[in-house]
Parts: sequence; structure tokens; C-alpha cells
Amino acid sequence: MSTLNKSQLREATKIITYSAELGPDYLARGLSALYRSARKTSQQDEILALALAYKVVSNPEFIICNRCAYI
Repeated sequence: MSTLNKSQLREATKIITYSAELGPDYLARGLSALYRSARKTSQQDEILALALAYKVVSNPEFIICNRCAYI
């Protein structure tokens, strides 16, 4: 079950859909902005899992807090 709320789920879907044309930098920027705006740790974890699944965590455009320095 998803821990993202309706608006986060909608935004994540848009980001992933548009990234097919706009590329991995767009995906990394979008997911990192969504990550930083998430209020709950469980939501951040789910967004981070998306970033890992789409292999954008190592992208320089994926900017998040120091919590994920181990990745």
C-alpha cells in the first residue's frame, strides 16, 4: 500500500511520465523536490525507493538532505 497522499502520487506519476521525453535530469529534479517536500519519513522512503528504481539517486540533479549520504 502506498504511503504517498493523493497529490504526491499525482505529482510522482506526472514526473515519471514526463521524464520519458525530458530525460533523467528532469526525473531527478522532480523526485528530489517531491522528497524534500514530503512531511513523513515513510513518504520520503517511498520517494527514495522510486529514485532508486529509476536509477537517479547518483544523478547530480538529485539533491536531498544528508540522510542519504550512505547511498
